[in-house]
Amino acid sequence: MNFFYYIGLFASFFGLTQQIPQIYKIIKTKSATDLSYGTILLTISNQILWFIYAMSIQNTIYTINAVGHFLIDITELLLKAYYDNRNIQPTPS
Repeated sequence: MNFFYYIGLFASFFGLTQQIPQIYKIIKTKSATDLSYGTILLTISNQILWFIYAMSIQNTIYTINAVGHFLIDITELLLKAYYDNRNIQPTPS
């Protein structure tokens, strides 16, 4: 393992932590109305493609990164769906 392998590991870890503040804000405010379903779904699709690519070239760093981002993006999607459904105001009849 060379120096650049560790740079890749650090970059992967650093990249995975960038979504933690967003997830924290969603949970704290109990709202995710500012997030777009389209953006989240595009990000999930992107991570699936990165995972396929990483597996095809057998690159551990890319694989870990893709799986980690995928799990974080799924977490955001589930939180958004949960709080969007929970915060729907009933319409008066």
